[in-house]
Amino acid sequence: MKIAYLGLGRMGSGMATRLLTHGNALTVWNRSVVKAQPFAELGATIANDPAQAVRDVELVISCLFDDHSLDEVFHAGSDVLKAMRQGAIHLCVTTISPECAERLEALHKAHGLRYVAGPVLGRPDASAAGRLVQILAGDASAIAEVTPVCAAYAERVVPLEGAASVANSVKLCLNFFIAGLMELISEGLTLGEKSGVPREVLGGFYEGFVAPPGFKGYARRLTAREKESEVGFAMVAGRKDLQLMQDAAKNVECPLELADLIASRMDAAIAQGLGEMDWSATQEIIRQNAKL
Repeated sequence: MKIAYLGLGRMGSGMATRLLTHGNALTVWNRSVVKAQPFAELGATIANDPAQAVRDVELVISCLFDDHSLDEVFHAGSDVLKAMRQGAIHLCVTTISPECAERLEALHKAHGLRYVAGPVLGRPDASAAGRLVQILAGDASAIAEVTPVCAAYAERVVPLEGAASVANSVKLCLNFFIAGLMELISEGLTLGEKSGVPREVLGGFYEGFVAPPGFKGYARRLTAREKESEVGFAMVAGRKDLQLMQDAAKNVECPLELADLIASRMDAAIAQGLGEMDWSATQEIIRQNAKL
């Protein structure tokens, strides 16, 4: 399939590489050209701008940072929407607000295009290894067409009925669970440390309590106090997702006190220069509060 891939950050680069190695004809675009250059060696075409990238392709996959970055590229009258051929599909894998997904779905329909929300679960290493989980919602015919393509980077694809925004709501709920799990493990490890319990003892129990490999990875990372995020999820990105959760909860009048607490931890961590560390580094704030 002829695909345009927009956004080659930590998650996007792994997914784009997997698409190339599975025989897809890929055109890539990234705001920083330096990140796009390695893909030329793998056989991809490098586009100078997103409008050039999406021209004459069957599928556009966007992996940008947030609502704002999507709105900058896909808006009423944008050159990108005009450049896409009629009936083409836009699959957005970015974690965005349900409201942004609603705007994008309406815009694409107005331009004779098909929109699918496809947020993914997993860290950059899972992206590179093809072990992501993807949630799809939106145009039903488009979902049927993109599902086989997603198998290049996702080991499980979950299609949903209803508006595209449903997929984004699911992703926020799942991210909230992960953030809450990290908070719970961090507080338990800190209490144990203050009480003279070896971290590896509690860490072994916590790792045994959670089944998915990704969750076990968080238990190991927290036990070892691994803060680096080269293959992780940066604190600033996690804070963006927490804000989406808080906003979504406010919109449906569903208080999330734990989300507010975790957001305050992240704000403190970012203020201390931990913004590019893994979002599990909120544990360091918990330890500081316990005078460790």
